[in-house]
Amino acid sequence: MMVKGRAIMHYKDMNKDQIQEVAMVELAATLLEETQQAFEYHDLLKKVGDIKGYSEEDLMQRISNLYTDMSLDGRFVNLGNARWGLRSWYPFDQTEEELSAEASKERKRRAKERQEEEDLFDDEAEDFDEFEDLEDELDDLANEEDAGDYDELDDTPDSSYPADELNDESEFEDEEEK
Repeated sequence: MMVKGRAIMHYKDMNKDQIQEVAMVELAATLLEETQQAFEYHDLLKKVGDIKGYSEEDLMQRISNLYTDMSLDGRFVNLGNARWGLRSWYPFDQTEEELSAEASKERKRRAKERQEEEDLFDDEAEDFDEFEDLEDELDDLANEEDAGDYDELDDTPDSSYPADELNDESEFEDEEEK
């Protein structure tokens, strides 16, 4: 099998030591070439990890290394939605079109999700407004009742004081003269 212009043995023909010496990015290229289909990144990572005999913990420590290597290596192309393929499968124009179509679909999906989320919040805001209007009406009624109570108090003398005592201002005049 040819990788980066040089022949390497197929990983199935290698012993454990040889597999450990081969870079993860080389195994990823071999897997993609062998299957002739694009992989989601995590599936590809898992397959490479299985070949190398990595534990889940080891894989998690190396997750960004393979991604970085694939991003920098010219043989790979990111097709969007975490899918990777080999650049040799796609003519340049087709890759651009496929990536643009994927990005367009993703933007439309996100816009639809945002609109649905906004609609949900609008419904909640309408419910809130409905209760706010009711609260305002109740406040207005309570204020009208309170205003009516004050008017009644001003018109009627307090029964605990005799009427002539309430109108007797002479008491205050005497204090002012002194």
